Parts: sequence; structure tokens; C-alpha cells
Amino acid sequence: MQSDFIQLMQSLAPDLLHEMSLRALVLERIAMMAPVGRRQLAAKLGLTEREIRAASGELREGGFIHPDASGMTLTERGRDVLEQVREFTRALHGLAQIENELSAALGVGRVCVVTGDADADESVHQEAGRVAAQRVKSLLHNGSTLAVTGGSTIAAVARAMQSNTPMRVMVVPARGGLGRADVTTQANTLAAEIAGRLGGSHRLIHLPDHMDEAAKQEMLRLSDVREVIELIQRADVILHGIGCAEENIRDTKLSPSQARKLLADGAVGEAFGSYFDREGRCLLESSSIGVDLARLSSSSRMIAVACGKRKAEAILAVLRHDRHALLVTDEGAAREMLRLINT
Repeated sequence: MQSDFIQLMQSLAPDLLHEMSLRALVLERIAMMAPVGRRQLAAKLGLTEREIRAASGELREGGFIHPDASGMTLTERGRDVLEQVREFTRALHGLAQIENELSAALGVGRVCVVTGDADADESVHQEAGRVAAQRVKSLLHNGSTLAVTGGSTIAAVARAMQSNTPMRVMVVPARGGLGRADVTTQANTLAAEIAGRLGGSHRLIHLPDHMDEAAKQEMLRLSDVREVIELIQRADVILHGIGCAEENIRDTKLSPSQARKLLADGAVGEAFGSYFDREGRCLLESSSIGVDLARLSSSSRMIAVACGKRKAEAILAVLRHDRHALLVTDEGAAREMLRLINT
């Protein structure tokens, strides 16, 4: 019914529909970025200050936002209509159809697509993190184990995670992560943060992200390491990000010969420190201690969160390798994935 109304609006009053969509977009981004000034918001959305001034002025007159010296924030009335505004935007962009098409094409239990393209607007990561946090929390219950990887996208999920009542859950890193430049996005750090926000417990892996096979086997003899590995392999939910192979190869400690071979063999996606080609074939397994995809419990549910048009090919590669219960992505990546699938 909502899509029929939007089609009618497009026919009768396309200018009015454009104005409504602009106000909806501004309201959503203020919710994510508050307090935010007009100039900052215009830069994030790629709009002129004049457009932002007009839209925010109407929202202020309607009692949906409150501007002050620190920037614009939502009023109680704005917060009350926020979910309806998000549904309107989803319908306007036809996201439900995109989700269904991707779910069927990739064999993913559920696909959630948020509006925008993180490559052009970094705040899209926040919305994807919010949606992913809600979905992850809905899959957890007292006694559940959640394994998480590192990365900026999973950090957005961690920041959005919340629970009104403590949950008796165990959160563990899905792989060793020491040695990354940014400690705030290491798997250990995010596991501890999510556990704290949910009121649960956590275990850590204090090991380098990369090590040779001999060192890896020696570390696995340690009881503390074995305990965490067993928790990972029995995890009820595994939350992970996806990287573009070429970008990750530049940022890791792979030897020049390994890097050249991976790119020559067609590596496009990375997850858990492993690299995959367009068909989902694993070209190089991770050298870190962590999740072993081949030994995961059959009841484990995989959740991938990745945004940005440039990651479309990487997402397809990883999802073709392993069956996922949920993918959370953005409109930029989703539309590009459909284009790649259909060409």
C-alpha cells in the first residue's frame, strides 16, 4: 500500500515527493550525527547549504528538530516519527525488493539494506551498525556465545549495541588481532565492548594476527587459548566484516610474493584473514588463530556487515563461500551486487 502511494505521488507531485524525501533524509542524518551543524550536514550529504537550510527550517517549524549553538538535534516529536520516516525512505528507494532479490540470489536467510552509500557518506556505517546490532541482539539469549571480528564496520555495530537488562552471553574474538594499527577496532577490543554493553562476559585472544604454522600449533597447546577456540567453534552467532582483497593486502604483513600471487589468482574479498576469488573459492587461509569455518557448529549463524559500492564484489565472493543467515549492507553495495549478478 505504501509503495502504491509513493507511485501515485511520483505521478501527481514529483516535486513534493522530492521535498519529502529530502526532509526525511535530513531528519535521519540528524538523528545519527546529532548535534550537527548545517555546513557539516551539507558536506556529508553532498548537498548545498541552501538545501539543508530550507529542509531543516521546515523540520524546525514542524517541531521535529531543535537547533542551538552546538548544532541540530531531534526533539521528542522527531524521535517519535523517526521509525516511520525510515520506513518511508525504505519504500521510496524500493529497498524491500532489493533485499528479496539479493536474498534469493545469494541464498542468504535475510538481507537488510540501509539507504545511502558508505563510500560517499561515512555516516551510513552508523545506520548499518544500528540495524545489525538490533538483528544480532534478537538472535542472542541467555547462554549464547557471540564471536566477533575486528574492523571499523563491526566497531559501528559495537557502538550501537545496547540492552536494557543484562544478558548472560559470552562474547569472544573470532580471531587473533594484536598488531593492528588501530587498537580500537581489534577483535579483542570489540568483543570486550559488546560484552560490556550487553552486560555479558568475554574472553580474549592475546596473540598476533599472523604467525607461522609452527608457532600457531605451539600456541594451541596452551589451555587458555584452547578454551577460547572451543568457545569460538561452538558460537551461536558469528559477526564479521568483509574487506576488499586489494586494500587488505596492502595493510597486512603478507610477503610481496604472496600478495602478487593472490592478486594474479583473482582475489577480491577478505574475511577472517582469508582471501576469496569471485566464485567464492578460498585462495589463502588465515594464518591467525581463530575461527575455523570448516569446523564450525552446524547451528552457528553467520552474520556479515559490509557497506559501500566498492565492496560489492568482495561481499559476493565471501557469501558465495559460506552460507549466511544475515547480511547487513547499504544501498550502494546492494545495487552494485545486483548489477554484477545480472551481468
